Amino acid sequence: MQNQETYRIDIGQLMAERFPDRKLPGFVLNLLKKIVHQDDINSLFANAPGRKNLDFIDSCMEQLRFTCRVAGEEHLPSDGRRLVFACNHPQGGAEAICIAHVLGRRYDCKIKFYANEFLTVFIPLKELFLPVHRRRQQDRESLRQIRDFYETDYHLVVFPAGVTAYKSKGKITEHEWHKHFIKVAVEHERDVVPLYFEASNSELFYRIENFRKRIHSKINFEVMLFAREFFRQRGRTFTLHIGKPVPWQTFDHTKNYQEWAHWMQRLVSGLPDRDKGDSA
Repeated sequence: MQNQETYRIDIGQLMAERFPDRKLPGFVLNLLKKIVHQDDINSLFANAPGRKNLDFIDSCMEQLRFTCRVAGEEHLPSDGRRLVFACNHPQGGAEAICIAHVLGRRYDCKIKFYANEFLTVFIPLKELFLPVHRRRQQDRESLRQIRDFYETDYHLVVFPAGVTAYKSKGKITEHEWHKHFIKVAVEHERDVVPLYFEASNSELFYRIENFRKRIHSKINFEVMLFAREFFRQRGRTFTLHIGKPVPWQTFDHTKNYQEWAHWMQRLVSGLPDRDKGDSA
């Protein structure tokens, strides 16, 4: 009999576990619940009892009324080679849902995403994540999971910028890509498939981010809007552009890993123009 367990997140409980020596006032907890859209998240869980991994992803696509058009699907390898998918990071959540939906079906759910500690509260998706701790040292179990993963035939999906894109002079701009995915591709002999996802956040999000930069604040105020921005995407149609795989042998000693990361970033940013040219 299928397990029909329904998951929930409880901000009060999470805060108590994270900060056991502090008790937050009720009005602060209520504010946090609204900021993270606790009710909206729990609604996704409640409407998909017992579903997890790709089944839960498909449920999210349905509930959020997401549509994802795919350009260049013929470039996806089908010969069993292990891959790294490298994508821009324009929105924060919609790209992960849509990419999991597209690639999960193509590769029999054999995909994994790097994920920070916050995302581990999404229990139905936990098996799709490789845990990455940004504010504290990786524990042994997390390191073991990542090390073991590279020996499997699962594919890795990465957002090398690490943070969502910003807006500069009216143009949505990707942050500089980090080199780690190049290192992974070479060391584990995985070809890299470039992905470009068309999406954006609200003007309010970009204004707050730009304001934070102007005052040189280390506090990322815009983080508080991530959940709001994600649920604002309801009913949207997105486009995922897929480029030709780049063989791991490409990343030779003519450039260092960071320079190859920049090269890949430029390749990805040109995918929409390529597809427009193909359709002309």
